[in-house]
Amino acid sequence: MGIVHTAYGQVQLLATDVQLLAADGIDVNPQAPPGSEKFLTLVSWVAWGACLAAVAALMIAGGKFGFDRHQGTADSESAAKVVKTCIGCVIIAIAGGLVGALTA
Repeated sequence: MGIVHTAYGQVQLLATDVQLLAADGIDVNPQAPPGSEKFLTLVSWVAWGACLAAVAALMIAGGKFGFDRHQGTADSESAAKVVKTCIGCVIIAIAGGLVGALTA
């Protein structure tokens, strides 16, 4: 019984410490370091290239699936490629917003 009471007291002290830290109102405003403009330009170029590659991959996978279906040789692998490409496009599209939300 004494051990439980002691552990509860430690948890209560920890909670009080956290409240004191939160009460200080620490403001963190992330800023890009000096000279990071070139790096950010490179990142935006890579993102643009990834979007272009995703659209091209979707067109190729969709065209192959349509051709296979027209020939009567379509299988689940061709459809899976189209679905995987669509999932990749969604991931690329939300990546910037997701990173922005996590760092905000």
